[in-house]
Amino acid sequence: MIKMKKTYFMIAAMTACLSLPVMFSSCGSNHEDGIEAINTENSVVRMELSLSGDYAKFNPFVSFHAWDLKGKGMDMHTSTGMDVNMVWDLTYEDSPFSIAAAQIKGSYSAFNATLILSNADAQDGKISVQAKMYKDEKVIRHHILDIDVLPTDDNISISYSPEDDFTKMN
Repeated sequence: MIKMKKTYFMIAAMTACLSLPVMFSSCGSNHEDGIEAINTENSVVRMELSLSGDYAKFNPFVSFHAWDLKGKGMDMHTSTGMDVNMVWDLTYEDSPFSIAAAQIKGSYSAFNATLILSNADAQDGKISVQAKMYKDEKVIRHHILDIDVLPTDDNISISYSPEDDFTKMN
């Protein structure tokens, strides 16, 4: 019970820490790689994370965050059918999933996701995370991250921002 409480405390702390660096990222940056710039003024934008491989062994926790241009929380419609404001958390233990998605409407100052994998049983495994960003149902970003989990990894934390790709912290 104490280890479980410590794990949930670590998850909450890491979620807060990982969302801060990308909280003030801007939308509308123009990438030189030919990918469409994210200008969402009158658009519906959906972020989707999908997991494959050994992810179920590591009790995934996903959190989506959305702020408008004034720094206020934005309304999100989630893949579970819920409507929430600013933050949406999904825990595999409570509701098993392989895909999680949230969508917003309009311009944002930050729209990101955090994934935390907990390795309390010191296992190894391979996980692939795909992140897709849709603008009006058209894919405008597609990033993939392959993760090798080692028995020595306690928690693996990954932040995703469509402008900056994945950021991994062990």
